[in-house]
Amino acid sequence: MTKIVIDTSAWIDFFHNKAGRIGDTVAALIEQDLAIITGPVLTELMQGLKTPQEAKTLNELLSIIPFAEVTRSDWEKTGDLLRNLRRKGITVPLTDTLIAIVAKRHGYGVLTLDRHFEHLEVPLHPARN
Repeated sequence: MTKIVIDTSAWIDFFHNKAGRIGDTVAALIEQDLAIITGPVLTELMQGLKTPQEAKTLNELLSIIPFAEVTRSDWEKTGDLLRNLRRKGITVPLTDTLIAIVAKRHGYGVLTLDRHFEHLEVPLHPARN
């Protein structure tokens, strides 16, 4: 099976609605060793932490999930894609574009609740809403 980069929106749903469709999918991906995290997602999750307990829980969970590093080439491809999308009148967040570029480089899909990923030419996990 294809490994899946879990986007920040899916992680937030997992932490707040563990019994929901996305929460169940995130749990299954973790259990099946198919979950992947990358720097932009890690940073977005860390900035939203409210308590030391949340930080501890996040660190424990993410310590078992493989990490996909961002390369210089990823940054360059992100800039190119953002420029090409902007020429078409499409604006997408830099972080999400970078997540998509890293996922594409590795042949991973993405689990997200964010619709703008549809513009980023990356396979989306079918469990998304």
